[in-house]
Amino acid sequence: MKKKHHSYQTRQYMLSKDYEIFHYSDTFIEHVNLHHHDFIEFYFFISGNVTYLTEGKTYSLKPGDIILINSTELHQAIINDHKVPYERIVLWINKSFLGSLSTAETNLAKCFEDPNKEAVVRVSFEMQQNIKSILQKIIAFEHYKGFGSDLLNKAYIIELLVNINMLIYNNNNKLDIDIKKNNLIDQIIHYINSHLDEEITIDKLSEQFYLSKYHLLREFKKYSGTTLHKYIVQKKLIQAKYLILNGLPIISVYEQCGFGDYSNFFRAFKAQYGMTPKQYFELMSKSIS
Repeated sequence: MKKKHHSYQTRQYMLSKDYEIFHYSDTFIEHVNLHHHDFIEFYFFISGNVTYLTEGKTYSLKPGDIILINSTELHQAIINDHKVPYERIVLWINKSFLGSLSTAETNLAKCFEDPNKEAVVRVSFEMQQNIKSILQKIIAFEHYKGFGSDLLNKAYIIELLVNINMLIYNNNNKLDIDIKKNNLIDQIIHYINSHLDEEITIDKLSEQFYLSKYHLLREFKKYSGTTLHKYIVQKKLIQAKYLILNGLPIISVYEQCGFGDYSNFFRAFKAQYGMTPKQYFELMSKSIS
């Protein structure tokens, strides 16, 4: 079938209940802010001069690199040279859809949700071509409505994720990756993610890790790509969305996310997502039903 590229779009939410796939090739796109999704993202890098930042680590990408992003991870692509075509295939997968494809013996989401998972995976050229071929089949049959249409893309997505999980956990053909990180920042990020139900202040973190506030703020932004305060708020809001969707009364969510009072939580939520917590719940309830 004829090769096609999708027009780049900036929305960070899914229109489909199952999956969406995009084959992008751009010579210039606007700056993409550090962000997260309520779904899982599989990203296959084809070309460009790009570094990828996620959870305090920066990766220098090479063609064929695979990025695995879950719904709680803040991430950002940084385009270093707009003259070089930036080409990639991006697959968005609804978590409940992926759950429906998994079995008791085979959790396809493991490569995304394992606490010790790798964000970026580099594989042999042969494996790169295999992964790219599967992604191209998903694209080719994206709008197919003929015989077997209800099974084909499910089969291709299962094939894709079985291959990736086997690759990661059999530890066969993975190659070394180029990564810039700081062990202290890793520890701080781990601490924040483990204490989202508490009030986390810069003073508290400074004391916890025996750092001056100036050094803490400077180093955190250097490695994470965002300010410490903004990172904490974004992580708390991600947790808040999870609690809202799992039935916790909205009025109680702010307490479980360490916001101190409801008005602070309400303002932060609306500023980040452009809607109130109640509107978010109603919108997501409609998309699930």
